[in-house]
Amino acid sequence: MTTWTRATVEALGPITDVPTVASILGVNKDTVYAQIRRGEWTATRVLPIGRKIKIPTRDLIALLYAPDPVAAPVPQGIPTVPSQCQHAEYLQVTTNEPQSQCGCRVGESVVIRPLRGA
Repeated sequence: MTTWTRATVEALGPITDVPTVASILGVNKDTVYAQIRRGEWTATRVLPIGRKIKIPTRDLIALLYAPDPVAAPVPQGIPTVPSQCQHAEYLQVTTNEPQSQCGCRVGESVVIRPLRGA
């Protein structure tokens, strides 16, 4: 059994397979495959490549090792720059307007599926 650290996950490369993801998360691979098949997998993006399913390791790293916002205080004297997605500060942006102007995405994770007929 492999001990999964951030360094070992990063060493996997840009993508990995479902059994490796299941091992990292400590769950059965059949559980992960079933959730992907039912469209319930929201932990990471899913990349179907032919008949194989790949998972981006960047998503795993973000899921497992997300920086703690409390642990990183803002230095004194340096003004903070608002992100593109702070719509509440901009009155011209309404909730009914699509958020394509700033690059916002509706969901945290996306399931990528091939186009029909392609």
